[in-house]
Amino acid sequence: MNTDADPAIAGYSLLAQDTGVANGAFVSRGQILAHPAFADVRNAVINNLIQLFRGDYLLGRLLLEEGRYITIQTLLHLAACQQAEERATWLTLGRLQTRLSGSELASRNRIEALVAILERYGFLERRKAEEDMRVTLLIPTARLWGSDAILVEALAQPLTAFRDLQEPGNGLRHVLCRSRIGTAEAGSAGFDPQAPAWSSRDLASAGAGHRTWHRALAPHLDAFFALRAAHPEIQSLAARDGGYLTFLLLLAEANQAQDNRISLPFETLSNHTGVSRTHARLLMEQAEACGFVRLKAKGGREIEPLPALQQSADIWFADHMAFVLGLG
Repeated sequence: MNTDADPAIAGYSLLAQDTGVANGAFVSRGQILAHPAFADVRNAVINNLIQLFRGDYLLGRLLLEEGRYITIQTLLHLAACQQAEERATWLTLGRLQTRLSGSELASRNRIEALVAILERYGFLERRKAEEDMRVTLLIPTARLWGSDAILVEALAQPLTAFRDLQEPGNGLRHVLCRSRIGTAEAGSAGFDPQAPAWSSRDLASAGAGHRTWHRALAPHLDAFFALRAAHPEIQSLAARDGGYLTFLLLLAEANQAQDNRISLPFETLSNHTGVSRTHARLLMEQAEACGFVRLKAKGGREIEPLPALQQSADIWFADHMAFVLGLG
C-alpha cells in the first residue's frame, strides 16, 4: 500500500503546512510505517497506555474519552498561552467554549459539565482575576498538569527509537524535555496497573517545561484534532466511555494471539474500564461493526481479530508519531 498517497494523510499534510507543522523535519506516515522499529514502538505505546489507564476509571474517562480529551487539551493549551496583561488571552469558561465551538464532541453543555467535574476532583480551580474581580478564571491544578505530563511521556518516550528520522535539535528531544514529570520515582506509580485510582494517589508534578510544550503545540492544535478526525472508526469508538481502552486491549490481546483467536470477556472488560457489563458488550459490538473484530462466542470469550484492527491501529499510531516528530 502506498501510504504516502493516502487521501487522509494527504489532507492532513496540507492542513499541517497551513498551520506551520510541516517543516524541514516533517516525517511522513510512510517513513514511520517503513521504519524497522515501528512495530516495537507501537506495541510499547499500547502497553504504556494500558498500564496507565487499566482499572483507573476516573482518569480513563477524563483523558481517553475523545470529547473530554479534546476539551482538556484545549484547556491546557489556553492556560499555557494566556498572558496576565492581555485580557483576551485569559482562560475563562466562555473562552474555552468559544474555542471549541462547532465541535460535535465538545458541546457548550458538555464543556460546562466537564469543568464542574474537573473542579470537583481537584484538577481545576475557579479564581477571580486579580486585574478584574468580575472575571472568573479557570486554573488547572498541579494534578491536571501532572496527569497530562505522564500521558505525554507514555506516548513520546518509545519514539526515541526514531532518532534517525530527526534533524538535530528538532522535535522529540523537546517533547520529552517539556513533558518530563517532576521525579521519576513519584511518576512511576502512574505505570502500575495495580495502583489505586489516580483520584486517590499522589502524582509527580509536571516539569516546568511542560507548559512550554503546550505553548509550542498550541498553534497546531486544529491540525492535531483534524488528524484524529481523519480516523472516524477509532474516534467514534473513543468517543464512548471505555471505548479507546477497549481498542487498546483488543490490540494487546491480538499481538499475543497464537491462533487468530483471543478472549476478552465482557466481565473482564468491565473491570478494566469501569463501565457496566452491558456497556462493555455494546463497546465490543461497536468494534465488530467497525470491522475490527468478529465475535465468535457469547460474552466475548472467543473473538477473531480482523485485519482492519491492526491496519487501522498502524495508521492511527503512525500518524500521531509523525505529528510529534514533525514538531520542531
